[in-house]
Amino acid sequence: MNYTDRSKIPEKYKWRLQDIYSDESEWEQALLQVQKDAEKMRSYQGKLAQSKETLHEGLRLFERLEKQLERVYMYAKLNLDVDNSDAKYQAMHDRTLGVLFSIQESTSFITPELTSIKPETLREWVNADDSLADFRHMADDIIRSRAHVLSAREEQLMAMVSPALESLDGAFSMLESVDLKLGTIRDEKGQEITLTHGLFGKLRDSRDRRVRADAFAAMHNAFAGVGNTIAALYSGSVRADLFSARARDFESCLDKSLFSDNLPRSVYTGLIEAVRSHLPMYHHYFELRRRALGVEKLHFYDTYVPITDEPAREYTYEQACSIVRRHLEPLGNSYIKQLDRLFEGGWVDVYETPGKATGAYAAGVYGVHPFMLLNFVGSMNDVFTLAHEAGHCLHTLYSDSTQPYINKDYPIFLAEIASTVNENILLRGMISQCQSTPEGQRERAYLLERFLEEFKGTVFRQTMFAEFELKVHELAEQGKPITGDILCDIYGGLLSDYFGPGVEIDDYMRWEWARIPHFYRAFYVFKYATGFSAACAISRSLLQKGNVEQYLKFLSAGGSDYPADTLKRAGVDLTTPEPVNYALDEFEQLLNEFEGLIQKVAE
Repeated sequence: MNYTDRSKIPEKYKWRLQDIYSDESEWEQALLQVQKDAEKMRSYQGKLAQSKETLHEGLRLFERLEKQLERVYMYAKLNLDVDNSDAKYQAMHDRTLGVLFSIQESTSFITPELTSIKPETLREWVNADDSLADFRHMADDIIRSRAHVLSAREEQLMAMVSPALESLDGAFSMLESVDLKLGTIRDEKGQEITLTHGLFGKLRDSRDRRVRADAFAAMHNAFAGVGNTIAALYSGSVRADLFSARARDFESCLDKSLFSDNLPRSVYTGLIEAVRSHLPMYHHYFELRRRALGVEKLHFYDTYVPITDEPAREYTYEQACSIVRRHLEPLGNSYIKQLDRLFEGGWVDVYETPGKATGAYAAGVYGVHPFMLLNFVGSMNDVFTLAHEAGHCLHTLYSDSTQPYINKDYPIFLAEIASTVNENILLRGMISQCQSTPEGQRERAYLLERFLEEFKGTVFRQTMFAEFELKVHELAEQGKPITGDILCDIYGGLLSDYFGPGVEIDDYMRWEWARIPHFYRAFYVFKYATGFSAACAISRSLLQKGNVEQYLKFLSAGGSDYPADTLKRAGVDLTTPEPVNYALDEFEQLLNEFEGLIQKVAE
């Protein structure tokens, strides 16, 4: 259903932001209180280490400040995201960002002061006093971090320089999404169209091979045209990572990135090794694709177009909710009850309207409930998006209802697992229900291909990205230059390795690195691959063994422990190669079934 006027949308399809604040005057009062508490927090500078009582007072004030700040910020952001052209909410959002940056700077003394307390004293204080029990994991982490925490003045300077270092990401975003012109191509009807990022996603699936080739060439040649500028931006971002790592006395940028999650380097390098060991079957997937498309040589622009057709169906939002609910029943009654709360109205903003943020996301507001943004149009993809974002929402709901505020945020390393578990269980359920009729087998082939493409995009592709990031950061650590040509050489070599001899890598594809925004968040993308692998293992366990309580403990853990230990509660140990290897073995099984099925359907 399409709406051009948000006021015409029934209330049950819009999120209810009054659950956060009844009106904007209440938001204004809350913003004022945040600023007052920030001023009060400054009065604890130099005092946190004086006594257990002062530490308790200061940490509780800090917790209250952070909780209030989250509410104030999210109210402004969620209002803005339903209409980014609204000047009033633009101003509210900008005001909250200003307050947020100011508070980050003014509270930067907390970690250095906690670090200055002797480890045995800090442990004694938090372990002996139940009023400080919520901060025990935080205290353990502070003690573990002592070697990398700077003086109070140095931490303040790091907080002050942070916006400047992070501005490279913003500069890239402006260049990529606003200033860069992608040119024009001719569509399937021969009509000239202006290429956009959104349109590219559609054109790469075009059945017209000439259109796909033109779209890929135009997109990547546009980035190549400003390649030196983007190379300078990315090089600056990498060197900013190196500055931060060396300032905090880490051996490498990767070590610094993994430190906050207390992960061994082997989690990262082991992922790359495991995926590389399975590349032959990945290459077989592309050979299967070449045969199915009937082309003599498979080019990179042929690696996205679906081999099978999506079933010609449209779903109402209510039908999508019903499908997701039915297939997620293996997660147990408690989970389904919470899912019903999510779907009943007021938590999800469903339909696309002018000015609304694109895509989909889930966001939590502690003490209220999660909120989900969709741009639902009724495709099968929208059904999977609903399941995915519902996973995020329920992860947040279980965490928030179990953990104190200070421990409620689950680490990014775990963030994509619950959402991918939902998608996997939905997909497996839909595959299992396909009928043996020709139409049912075609649908099964489509769903199997979708599963294979999830592996391709989330495990193989993100691991290739992770290897690229590692190689580039190692160049910086060795004091070597990082230029556009060097980046293209590294990336081109990885494309050849990962896609194999059966895929023609056109020269312009060597510039693909230049359009990947995630590279400005160093060593982030590998978490997609490890998260997907963990989700495969959890999904298998839930469906075969019914380990629901084990899984709910994982969802409820929040940030109360380190992510690898939290994940072990769900029966997965990512410090070993077993989960990744299991996922890749499953890819091979699905590939074999898919190959046999499309041959059968073709007959």
